[in-house]
Amino acid sequence: MTDIIPDPDFDGFDGIYVGTKDGYSPPPNNINYDTLGAYLRQTGKTFTDLSQEEVDRFKFKPAQK
Repeated sequence: MTDIIPDPDFDGFDGIYVGTKDGYSPPPNNINYDTLGAYLRQTGKTFTDLSQEEVDRFKFKPAQK
């Protein structure tokens, strides 16, 4: 990764944009943002306007075994 130019405004940048070198990764996405975005455009709402029940409708369903 010697071709990367470090950002001089962020001294702690380690060249990894998602996660860290120690193996940490952000939690997986559990919301279908494609359909949620269409719903927001259709209703004229913003994400902060949604109730928890509305957000839950767009969560991915767990895999059936």
